[in-house]
Amino acid sequence: MDMSMIEYFGTISISIPAQDFSVLFDTGSSNLWVPSVYCSSPACKDHNRFNPSDSSTYEATSEDVSIQYGTGILGYDTIQVGGIVDTNQIFGLSETKPSSFLYYFPFDGILGLAFPSSSSSGATPVFDNMMNEGLVSQYLFSVYLSSDNQNGRFVMFGGIDSSYYSGNLN
Repeated sequence: MDMSMIEYFGTISISIPAQDFSVLFDTGSSNLWVPSVYCSSPACKDHNRFNPSDSSTYEATSEDVSIQYGTGILGYDTIQVGGIVDTNQIFGLSETKPSSFLYYFPFDGILGLAFPSSSSSGATPVFDNMMNEGLVSQYLFSVYLSSDNQNGRFVMFGGIDSSYYSGNLN
């Protein structure tokens, strides 16, 4: 099965200096979650893992987080998505990945785009934090998924590129 037809993932960075992660942009969840160096499961070891010791901007919390993909701790750091630099973003650092199916996926973590009300532990989602910091011009994001690689695929924060859509946008 060609998974690129039903999902979109891309690269973000966390921390200064940047640690890169491939994340699934997920409209069905709200948390930003990546594997951490504290996770030793096979699913974590085969993916990029966040190391708080390598970040000059990481702030630890004593809060635990549990989502369907694993358990871990919450921390704050600088997140870069495309050209947007989102400071003081809360995110989950996975310590366990009980869902072994993640072992086979090409992405490291999840960037949830759903409403804050569905966020685990009350963590502010990345897009909501972007809005709160005034980093986007409009309070919306758009997703474009093409059925072929020629037209591309993207997530746009803060607007819509109407050249990719036919018909009337409402």
